[in-house]
Amino acid sequence: MGTVLVSLFQVNSDDVESPENRYERVLSEVVELAQGTHHSLADKKPDLILLPELWLSGAFNIDKAISLATTFPGKISEDFCEIASIHNVWIHAGSFIEKQDNAFFNTSLIINSQGEIAATYKKIHLFGFQEGESKYLTRGDDLVCIATPLGMTAITTCYDLRFPEIFRKLLDKGATSILMSSGWPEERIEHWNSLSKARAIENQTFFIGCNGVGISNKTKLGGNSLVIDPWGNLLNKQTNTENIFNIEIDLQQVNIVREKLPVLADRIIK
Repeated sequence: MGTVLVSLFQVNSDDVESPENRYERVLSEVVELAQGTHHSLADKKPDLILLPELWLSGAFNIDKAISLATTFPGKISEDFCEIASIHNVWIHAGSFIEKQDNAFFNTSLIINSQGEIAATYKKIHLFGFQEGESKYLTRGDDLVCIATPLGMTAITTCYDLRFPEIFRKLLDKGATSILMSSGWPEERIEHWNSLSKARAIENQTFFIGCNGVGISNKTKLGGNSLVIDPWGNLLNKQTNTENIFNIEIDLQQVNIVREKLPVLADRIIK
């Protein structure tokens, strides 16, 4: 385990911009990040790029999201796979509505540095209380924890954050880092900040969450994308506007914290 550079692209998914224009704009910025020429970067290109949940449509515009449904593989995955392959970078492209047969899923897309789909994660906890996602989408069943430049990496999405049991299950799969793609609203952004820190501390992992910004179907997204280390320290400055955060992570911190405070060895209920 060494150091890795992670780029979080806090995309503005405001309703005033068409999905077509946003797609081309975001793809162009991702290319600049991947090749190391983006103005936000210094002298090192990222090992992994992370985007928000449903950034193409806006996280709270479920009708639009379904109208933009894709398949994996498909055009979106092919575009991101090409970028990853050319520039030798991992990309968590955020999540999209995926259509399989007659069902729709909120699916995260993770691509390795060879330009292959390393994993997809179908969101397990669907938000909406009988409306929105929970009314129109099908939940996933499978936990996803894969080897990435961040070590064993758990893949999660937004509303999953409120369910600590899923993170314990991912910890048992060997997770040392957690990636979360999100569309969290501004009115509950303190919940996002507090629960993200809790998930990092209680599991002694890195927690890396990329949230969207902009107004999606009259709901203002809260930004505040974050990287939290296993001790609970916030490693980046947070904003509520479109931004790119480049954070270098020392993966040794997981072992250091777990050895210094071996609380996980004292778990009784599993």
